[in-house]
Amino acid sequence: EGEYSVNENCTRQCQCGAKGQMVCSALSCGEDQVCKIQDGQRGCYPASTAICHIYGDPHYSTFDGKLHHFQGSCNYTVVTGCDNSSVGFSVTTRNKHRGSQSWTALNSVALSLEGLHIALREHKAVYINGALVSLPASPAPGVTVSLSGSYVRVSTKLGLQLQFSGDHELLVKVSEKYKGKLCGLCGTYTGSQQDDFMRPDGVVVPDFNDFGASWMVPDDEWPCDPAISPPASCSPAEEEAANKQCSILTHLGGPFQPCHAVLPPQTYFESCVYDQCATGGSTEQLCNDLGAYAAACAEAGVALGDWSAGTVCAPPTDCNFACTFDTDFCGWVQADYSSIDWIRNKGPTPTPNTGPSSDHTTG
Repeated sequence: EGEYSVNENCTRQCQCGAKGQMVCSALSCGEDQVCKIQDGQRGCYPASTAICHIYGDPHYSTFDGKLHHFQGSCNYTVVTGCDNSSVGFSVTTRNKHRGSQSWTALNSVALSLEGLHIALREHKAVYINGALVSLPASPAPGVTVSLSGSYVRVSTKLGLQLQFSGDHELLVKVSEKYKGKLCGLCGTYTGSQQDDFMRPDGVVVPDFNDFGASWMVPDDEWPCDPAISPPASCSPAEEEAANKQCSILTHLGGPFQPCHAVLPPQTYFESCVYDQCATGGSTEQLCNDLGAYAAACAEAGVALGDWSAGTVCAPPTDCNFACTFDTDFCGWVQADYSSIDWIRNKGPTPTPNTGPSSDHTTG
C-alpha cells in the first residue's frame, strides 16, 4: 500500500490501494518540470539547465561539454531544433576576422522566436525586429532584454536564456526539457559528446571544420569567405610562453582556485593556450579568456570577486591622454546609441568636456 509507479512518459501514475487494487490517474508535468528518473524513481522533477559557452577566437564548449575551435567567418546556427523537433527558437551568430585571416571572433548574435527577431550587436546595441531599442525592453510576453552586469541578457519563458558580452562571448542556457532535441554548433545535448558534431543532414562527422561549415547560414547582406585558414602552430618557445601566461587559470592558490572543484579549468586553459598561439600572445585575448572562465564560474554559482587584481588584466587607475580626441577615438565607444553619451573602455573620465571630437558635451 502507498507504492506507486509512473509510466515512461509521465502521463499516467498508478498506486496500490488499500485493498490491493491498482488505482491509476492521469499525470502531467509542470512547465518547469521534466519526466526523468531521480533517486531510482521515475516522475516529474524540476528541470535542470545546460550551458553552451562561446568565447575567444572562438571556442565552443557544447551543452555536453565538448570543446571545439571552429574558425569560420560567416553566419552560423549555434542552436536550433533537430529534424522535426519544434523548439520554437533559433540562435545564430556572426564571426569576423580580427586582424588576421587565420582566426575569428564572435561579432553579433541573432535570436528568432515567436515572430520576434532580436539582434545583439557590438557594444551591447540591441535591435528588435530591425529597430534599435533602449534597455530594459520587453518586446513580447515572457521575453525580456536587459543589462545584467557586463552582459546583455535575453530571458524567455521558453526555457532559453542568452548572455552576450557585446564583443566575443556568448552563454546560451537551455532547460533540460530540450535534452535530445537540439542541434547546431552548440551540439546535440543528449548527455553524450559522441554525437555533438552532427550536421543538419543528421550525419555525425569527426572533423569540427566539416561540422561547423555545415551550419553556415547564407546572408546576402553579409558577404563572407567560408574558406578556413587554421592558425599556425606555436613554436616550442611560444607554446611555453603561452602555457606560462595561461597557468593562472590552473594555479593552486590563484584567483580561480575557488572554482576548480565546481568547474574544472582544463578546457579553458586549453582554449587560452590556443588563443595565445593564434594571436601572437595578445594580452587582450588573454584577458578575454580569463574573463570567460570567471563568467562560467559565476553561472555555476561561484563568484570570484575581483579576479583581475594584480594581473595584466587589472584596469588602469589613471586615464591615458597621450592621443588627440580630434583625430581618433582613443579607445572610446558610444555607451548608448540612442544618446550622445560616450564612455571609455578603461579608466574614469577625470574632467568634463573630454571625448571624441563628435561629442565634446558630456565627457
